[in-house]
Amino acid sequence: MTPYSRQTPYRRPRRRRRRRRSAPGWLGLLLAVCVLLAVILVIRAFLPAERGENGPTPTAADPTPPLPSASVAPTAAREPQPTQTEAAPPSADPAPAVDSDEWFADAVFIGDSRVAGLRLYSGITPKTTFLDHTGLSIYAIANGKEVFPRGEKKVSVLDALAEGKYGKVYISVGVNELGYFDPAGFGKAYGKVLDAIRECQPDATVYVQSLIPVNEAKCREKGMPDYITNEGVANYNEALKTVCEEKDVILLGIPEDLLDRNGEVQEELTTDGVHFKKEGYVRWLEYLTGHTGAEEETAQ
Repeated sequence: MTPYSRQTPYRRPRRRRRRRRSAPGWLGLLLAVCVLLAVILVIRAFLPAERGENGPTPTAADPTPPLPSASVAPTAAREPQPTQTEAAPPSADPAPAVDSDEWFADAVFIGDSRVAGLRLYSGITPKTTFLDHTGLSIYAIANGKEVFPRGEKKVSVLDALAEGKYGKVYISVGVNELGYFDPAGFGKAYGKVLDAIRECQPDATVYVQSLIPVNEAKCREKGMPDYITNEGVANYNEALKTVCEEKDVILLGIPEDLLDRNGEVQEELTTDGVHFKKEGYVRWLEYLTGHTGAEEETAQ
């Protein structure tokens, strides 16, 4: 028997055990980032956006013609809102008819994107001066925020106001401030601004315009922030009533021709629940023409 004639026992080849590969490190990192983003979104959902000196701002989109863009952000569901009769401060009595072009020729309007729409679409005389700025708030005016370009620099609303001499000053702000939920602070800032207006325009008649209600269903449909409600509008109008009594200035009411039977802006007159279509601005101007022609009705 040769050395190689001995048979060797058969051995089954060993199978290599596959090691379980752990998930790549980047997968865990991605999961952590997703969790962090979800937490941030949840937190932001319960906080009003932009708490800077300008306050939050509303968005506008007018199909025909396009409105000036704006940006307004957050709250939970609200109870049914009070009607205009409950919410709005008393309006000034209708004044004798005046010539609109002549009356507003020496007037200046201060306000936000709603006032910009009044300038663009109401048909008001081009002789009227407008100091409007998208997103403008009473806090920005009071704090002297520079918003109007003058060459290579910008000036504040009050500085721009001091550049001219006017017979009437109309001021309309408030929607961009609703996210603060602070009627008292709103009234205090408004009083400060009224004092400043009188200081630089001592011979002018000052008209404060009540906040015009919104259409809440349209606001929700167009993605407006939840804090834009007629409850908030009513609370701020109460603050305006108080400060106008303290400062002895004229407080204008709300144009009823803009409202439906529930005291909200008529759906067919608004583009997004806040801003108006052309017909809405025309009705607003008609109200101003009929209610601001006899200052003797309300002492200033």
